[in-house]
Amino acid sequence: MTVLRREGLFVAEIAGGLLSARRYVTQDEAKSDEKPFISIEASAPIFVIPVRQTPWFVVHGDGLYAQNAHDALTPLYRGEDAAQLLRCITDLLTTVESKFSIRRILRDYGHGIASAFLAAILVVGASFAYDAYTSSSTHLLTTVDAHPVFHPETGIARFTPTEPAGVPRMPAPGMRTDSPTGTSEQTPASVPADGWSLPVSVRAELPARLSKAASRGLFTVPLSSGHARTIYVFADPACPNCQRMERHIETAAGTVNVVIFPVTIEGREDSLKTLTPVMALPEAERPAAWKRLFAADTGVGVPGSTAVSPAVSDENQAETARGAIGVNEVAFRAYRLPGTPWTISDDGRYVPQSVLSSPAALTDFLNGGGHDGQ
Repeated sequence: MTVLRREGLFVAEIAGGLLSARRYVTQDEAKSDEKPFISIEASAPIFVIPVRQTPWFVVHGDGLYAQNAHDALTPLYRGEDAAQLLRCITDLLTTVESKFSIRRILRDYGHGIASAFLAAILVVGASFAYDAYTSSSTHLLTTVDAHPVFHPETGIARFTPTEPAGVPRMPAPGMRTDSPTGTSEQTPASVPADGWSLPVSVRAELPARLSKAASRGLFTVPLSSGHARTIYVFADPACPNCQRMERHIETAAGTVNVVIFPVTIEGREDSLKTLTPVMALPEAERPAAWKRLFAADTGVGVPGSTAVSPAVSDENQAETARGAIGVNEVAFRAYRLPGTPWTISDDGRYVPQSVLSSPAALTDFLNGGGHDGQ
């Protein structure tokens, strides 16, 4: 099976078990690059990978990156249209998955119909025989009152692909989340006091995932270690609240392990430029560099401002750093974090900012104390 998807100048294709992408070369581009131009249909390959090894694709800044199962980051494409390439790949993979889902549904649905048909024949046959031999009437019954044997599911629920357990599923576009009659046997879950919409059951799984990500040494700034408990903080150096809370977070590092996942939610490109040199450093050197971002002489203390970090001389290290920050951005959105700084305890709870301002309050909270909400 060959499936293609075109988005602008990009073409993504799955054929023979391989996923590939290419970009058409325009005549203007050919002239600027001093390349021989053949036709408007000339294209340059970007990558080819086996479908079974399809990685995560992440766009950050002006680049498309691939992350494999071992969290290795590989730059695939650089250009202002990287987001368009990601849409092309995403649409292709969605189309292919939809085709396979429909095939599975038709296969399962067809088996169900066949089973129901056979069952119905048995019921009708048994009813017919029973009536033929026991009816007091001299005429055979022409109608059999048999209850329905097969109840196929109707509506969108049956045709929604199954998702992995524990992963939150958003309703499909146009899909009602309440019952058509306005009443439901299940009461909608109330919004948590902390404003975090991620289900509690999924939150409980996050610490293990965050701990595994931190162990890679690619995505985090470990402010401290060696303590019994750990907190994970998603923070942006351009975020005014992050700037205000940094001294409290650094104080907390004397009580618990503090692991920072840098993101660029607030400062965008400015934050990316600031964070790239920090994340390009060896893991052991990042904490000092992170703290320097918030030092008084960097100007970061002024709300909305960011520190200026030295450029990275090794472009490969810079690419890896930008890719790591991009993965953190994906996690930030996947975990539905409402804002920065967002702190998660090692048992999956949101740690209120009021708790971080006091080591005693933080210890009490981690040991099961109150302090719910902001």
